[in-house]
Amino acid sequence: MRSTEHQKVHTTLQPKQIQFIEQSKSRHLSDLSARLLQSLNIADRLTLAYLLFTSVLTIVCRNQITQATNLLLIHGGLICLIVMLACRRARGPQTLSVLSHWYPLLLSGFFFEEIGRLVHALFPGWFDHILIAADRALFGADPTVWAEQFSSYWLTEYLQLAYTAYLALIPAFGAYLWLRGRREQFAVFVASICVAYYLNYLIFIFFPIEGPYHTLAHLQRVELVGGPFTAFINLIEKHGRVHGGAFPSNHVAGSMVVLFSAFHFSRRLGYALTPLVLSICAATIYGRYHYAVDVMAGTVMAGGGCLLIHEWEKRRRRDRETGGVIQ
Repeated sequence: MRSTEHQKVHTTLQPKQIQFIEQSKSRHLSDLSARLLQSLNIADRLTLAYLLFTSVLTIVCRNQITQATNLLLIHGGLICLIVMLACRRARGPQTLSVLSHWYPLLLSGFFFEEIGRLVHALFPGWFDHILIAADRALFGADPTVWAEQFSSYWLTEYLQLAYTAYLALIPAFGAYLWLRGRREQFAVFVASICVAYYLNYLIFIFFPIEGPYHTLAHLQRVELVGGPFTAFINLIEKHGRVHGGAFPSNHVAGSMVVLFSAFHFSRRLGYALTPLVLSICAATIYGRYHYAVDVMAGTVMAGGGCLLIHEWEKRRRRDRETGGVIQ
């Protein structure tokens, strides 16, 4: 008799217990998701969004992408790494904490090199004729061809030095902010770089451009002769040139984000960096790496990235003052 009553009680309670367990699981997953979202800053979210987009693109267009499986495995690993770093940003070892802030700058080189495999995922050809026509309509000539009349050993060497300096400019400016304890400014700078670069990468995919180094070589009559910096850049271009990452100019976009950020955070530093950044812009045309409209578009991407992130920062501060939370 008692056994029968016990079974009845157990039977009547079981659905409620199951419902309670399911609700507990749902709340637990919801809490985990909320904590994960809170741990992701704006650079994390931008990077994850770009990785998810390129992963979907790789799956859909895998027949047009070499080593698609390897790319997907790398993307999966990067997504896991970013989530792990975000979760350990506040509570992890110092090394992981520092890496969680700096990794977007480290990944930019990989993403740029990856474009060489993704550039023809959607379109098999090139659209350089549009930019060549735009340059000629705006300037009445091909700027890279026109600039060769001013070529000399020392001008070539100086501009190639400036072009090389771009490789150190972004991490050096980041280090300047970081070592001075300007962590919020550093976060804004990194997020601005992410916006400018990821917009560039998307345009590379939807609007493939070779650049004048390939398309206008038959019009160039003067060889650019310089010294060690010219030889260094020529070596990099020979073995590491990304075929298809020309419009907008990543060199210009990254350099301009540094310049705009410098003027915003430290006007004196902005004035000091202006000659170098303008030299980098000139070098992209003089060295035959970019069309003039590439430079203009790179500047627009940098300005757009900085404006978007600065507006986000203002909103975040207002929300913080009113008790809300925006990462």
